[in-house]
Amino acid sequence: MEKILLGPVCHLRYASRLAGVAITLLLAAAPAWAGGGWTRQKGHGYAKVGLTLANTSKYHPLAGGIINTAQFQQQVYSLYAEYGLTNRLEATLNFPFFRRATFPSTSPGQGVGDPEFGLRYGVLTGKWPLAVQVAAQAPLGNPNAVGIVNNDPANFVYLPTGNGQWNIWTRAALSHTLGTLPAFITLEAGYNFRTAGFTNQYSYGAQLGYKFFDKLWLTAAVRTLDNVRAPDPAKLARIGLGEGVAYSAASLGASYAITKRIAATADVAAGFGKLRNVYSGLQSTFGVAVEW
Repeated sequence: MEKILLGPVCHLRYASRLAGVAITLLLAAAPAWAGGGWTRQKGHGYAKVGLTLANTSKYHPLAGGIINTAQFQQQVYSLYAEYGLTNRLEATLNFPFFRRATFPSTSPGQGVGDPEFGLRYGVLTGKWPLAVQVAAQAPLGNPNAVGIVNNDPANFVYLPTGNGQWNIWTRAALSHTLGTLPAFITLEAGYNFRTAGFTNQYSYGAQLGYKFFDKLWLTAAVRTLDNVRAPDPAKLARIGLGEGVAYSAASLGASYAITKRIAATADVAAGFGKLRNVYSGLQSTFGVAVEW
């Protein structure tokens, strides 16, 4: 496995090209699994506020291998919500409303992220519920946000809060309750149509959940994101657009019911397998969810 050690000055010059495209890190937000094949009944909903933390120095370039950079830190504050418009149709929101990223020798790049708005429809109900979703991710974040180098205001690193393009996701999720057990399994697949000439992507994954003592849900999930064709290396200099991003990730999660409507959640995830144009390392998410 290739390793390249970069000094502080060299690292900052290199980071000005890679930090923006790698800022996505490993995973899509964990709340994307909340619905599975089920949709909310009319007037019912679910909302979760979360904080995702990452701290790593391992960057995986488009060609593969690992480059060791200065320590990269990121915090993302997010809101995920589902609301039943009818008994089969629900509206969804996945919004990283504040993103903050920094290296040890720079000021942070921070600001609002790119919200994703969607509609999910329950095609099948019963023992094998199947839901399909169409969602649009709007370029509200700033693809040109920067961190200023300490003691050298003329030098900076791009630390964008958005990717500067529209993404149109189409997803399908099939779930099943495992007999009389308080357990479920969900299979999911998706396709991301990217604008501005960037390579389209596809994803697939699975999640298994089990409920203990009527209060604690434990979950395990795997997910893969990849490109439909070979990405365009020339796009890598376009900060924040994430051309060529690919990964597989595994996660463990817990949700504990504090009351009938409020739960505390925690998730941890790590990447494996093919990792391209991402930083890797443990990613932790903590949140509070309410259901009505």
